[in-house]
Amino acid sequence: MGLLDLPILTIPQTLQSWGRRLVTSLMTTRPVPKHIAFIMDGNRRFADRRSLKTYDGHSLGYQRLIDALEWCLDLGISCVSVYAFSIDNYQRSTDEVSALMSLAETKLLSIISERKVLKRHGVRVKIIGDLTLAPPSVQQAAAAAMQATAHHDRATLNICFSYTSSHEMCCALDNNTYNNDDTVGNRKNNNNRSSRDALSDRLWTSGCPDIDLLIRTSGERRLSDFMLWQSRNALLVFTRVLWPEFGFLDLISALAEYQTHRPHLLLLQQQQQQGCLSVPMDNTTELFNIRTTDNNNRNEKNRRGQLESPRAVAKSPPASPSSKSSSSLGEDEPS
Repeated sequence: MGLLDLPILTIPQTLQSWGRRLVTSLMTTRPVPKHIAFIMDGNRRFADRRSLKTYDGHSLGYQRLIDALEWCLDLGISCVSVYAFSIDNYQRSTDEVSALMSLAETKLLSIISERKVLKRHGVRVKIIGDLTLAPPSVQQAAAAAMQATAHHDRATLNICFSYTSSHEMCCALDNNTYNNDDTVGNRKNNNNRSSRDALSDRLWTSGCPDIDLLIRTSGERRLSDFMLWQSRNALLVFTRVLWPEFGFLDLISALAEYQTHRPHLLLLQQQQQQGCLSVPMDNTTELFNIRTTDNNNRNEKNRRGQLESPRAVAKSPPASPSSKSSSSLGEDEPS
């Protein structure tokens, strides 16, 4: 059957599929992230702008998650993490939390139905967070989703539910987590590994590489206590697109930005692995020095311009000691 023989409504979808495969092939000629994370923000605003129920906005957000997961897997990204529900969200109204828990139960169970995508890419689903705070029905749905994909080992989907990074790190450092003879310090001495590596092994994301690229939708420019430790070397991309509207080209745009900055990110990661005390004065330090020098030169030019300005000389009387102090403080203030 030729292209013209296809139903009219399927032609755009077919062209989109071909276009995605072409763009994917081009993007994978350069290194792609091993681990990408999404803060899926904007479901409620998307629903409000279209006069939809909040429940419908979150449902559409879930479908976008499945789409984004498949795009990432096709690009060769082996680990995807998403921020589904924060511990702080329990502070919302009882009705909204109840609706979100019902939605979470339904969507966690529906992940099992995505067998085609999960099986084709060998995706293991992990629900990361303090599930003891969630209702028993949600705990059972999470356990079922993880059990159904436990045998997959080629890719990982981390769904952060009932999660905050600070809570994760507190659990990792809790006295109940570390045995008396297995503290961070002892692990460093016995295994010649840094305390940084030991802490990473105790986090809920143990076994996953650190985040390379973190994307937050909806225009918010903060991490909201999401994987702060794992994203310490990541490129952060903030987009105004609401999560249900997040498209393939939005992902490609962020990926292109990552590929541009990747050499510098690798340099920072290498420095961190060497340890802060042993980092030499290298290109990264020079970049900061250049930026500081440029700022100092710009400030110096501004000062000279003010001193050499005829109007300033004609109208300004000799400055008293107190006025000099005030002027100096003013110039040091950020613009």
